[in-house]
Amino acid sequence: MRTPFEQLMEMQRISSRITELSAEKARIDADIARAATELRELFTERILRDSYAPHRHTNLADTTTAAEIACLLRISERTAHRLVQYSALLVDYHPKTLDALHAGTISWAHAAALLHEYAALPSGAAAAMEEALLPIAADTTVPRLAHRARKLRTQLHPTNLQDRARAAVQDRRVDLEPADDAMAWLHIHLPVTDATAIDTRLTTTARDLQSPTEHRTLPQLRTDILTDLLLTRYTPDYTCPCRRTPANNPQPDTGPDAGASGSDDSGGGAGCRCGAIGHDHPNAYRVQAHINVTVPVLTLLGLDDAPADLEGYGPIPADTARRLAAHAPSFTRLLTHPETGAVLSVGRTTYAVPADLKKWLRVRDRTCRHPGCNTPASRCELDHTTPWSHHGTTAHNNLAHLCRKHHMLKTEGIWHYTQPTPGTIAATSPAGKTYTTTPDPPPF
Repeated sequence: MRTPFEQLMEMQRISSRITELSAEKARIDADIARAATELRELFTERILRDSYAPHRHTNLADTTTAAEIACLLRISERTAHRLVQYSALLVDYHPKTLDALHAGTISWAHAAALLHEYAALPSGAAAAMEEALLPIAADTTVPRLAHRARKLRTQLHPTNLQDRARAAVQDRRVDLEPADDAMAWLHIHLPVTDATAIDTRLTTTARDLQSPTEHRTLPQLRTDILTDLLLTRYTPDYTCPCRRTPANNPQPDTGPDAGASGSDDSGGGAGCRCGAIGHDHPNAYRVQAHINVTVPVLTLLGLDDAPADLEGYGPIPADTARRLAAHAPSFTRLLTHPETGAVLSVGRTTYAVPADLKKWLRVRDRTCRHPGCNTPASRCELDHTTPWSHHGTTAHNNLAHLCRKHHMLKTEGIWHYTQPTPGTIAATSPAGKTYTTTPDPPPF
C-alpha cells in the first residue's frame, strides 16, 4: 500500500507524462500539416504539367490531396479536405500559429479554432488577431478561446457584422451523420437567431407536455416533437387531442419562445403548439419520403428477424423494416442471383445500363466504390470501369457506382480503377498506392 506522499508523487509523474505526450502529439500534427502541404504542392505541379482543368487547378489539387490522405490515414474525405486546407493556411499564411503548434503550446483543436477566426480577415487584421490570440490559446480551452476570438474578430473585421451575417446565411444546410444502432444525427447550419428560437420552442413545448403520466424524458419529447412537425401533415378537420387549438391553424407565439423573425406557423399544417404526437390520428398522415431499404423476404414475412439494409446507412432492425414496408406505396423486386433471371450483362450491345441491372448494382454497391467514400449509390453515377471507348462492356463485372467527385477524378486520369473480379474494385492513387474494396455481402 502506497503512502499518501508516494501516491502524490506518482500522480505528478503521470500528469507530467500526459503533458509531454500532448505536446508531442501537437508536434506531430504540425509535421503532418507541413507534409500535407508538400504533397499538395506536388499535386499542383503535376496537375499544371498535365493540364488537368488548368482553370481550376487549385481546387483539383485540394481534392486530389484530400483523396490521397483520406486513404492513407483511413479518414473521411471531408476530414482530409479540412486537414489539407488548414495545413496550407498554417504553412503559407500563419507560420506563428504553426510554430506554436509545433512547440506544443497549443493543440490542433486550438489551431483549427484560430484558423476559423482568421478566415476572411485582411492580412493585417489576421496578423493582429494572431498576435492577440496566441497567448490566450496557450492558456485556455477551445470554447473559451472561440468566445474571445469572436468578440475580437467583430472589432477587427472591416465588414460590419450585419453584412457578414447576410452573406453567411447563404451557407445554410442540413447534413445527415449515421450513428450506431439504427440511429443518426441530423445537423442543421442556420442563423443563430433561428437556431436559438427553435431550440427554445422545442424545450418550452416539451415542458408543456410533461406530466405525471408522461414517461418520456425532456430530450425524448424534444426529438419526438421535431420529428412529428417535419414528417406529419394534417387534414383540415384534424383537431389536436389537447383540444386547445385546431392543428391546421395554430395560434402565433407571442411569448419568449417565439421565432426571431416574428412569423407564426399559420398555414404550415405542422400541428398544434402543444406539440402532441398525433400522426396516428385518422386525419393525420405521414409525409412519404423515398428511401431504399433492402429487406430479406423471410424478414418481410415475419419468419425471421434478420436485419434489413437502409441504403447509405447499413443494418436496421427487422421490426423497423416491416413497419416501413407496411406503409410503402410500392415494392421493387431486386433479383440478386444469376439463377433468378436478372440481366447482368448486355455486352457491347448498348452503352445504356438496363433498369434491372441498375437496381442489381445499386444493391450490390450500396455506396460509391472509391475507398472510404460513403455517398449512397442512389446519389452516384454508374461508371464503366473499363471505358466503353476502350471496348469495355455494359456488364456487372465492368460497372460500379462512383460519386461525381470520384467519377471526375477517374475521368481526369488522376485516379485509376480496375475490376479484377466482379464487384471488386482496385483503385490506384496518383502516388501509386492501390486500395482494394469489395462489396458487402447482401443482407439475406
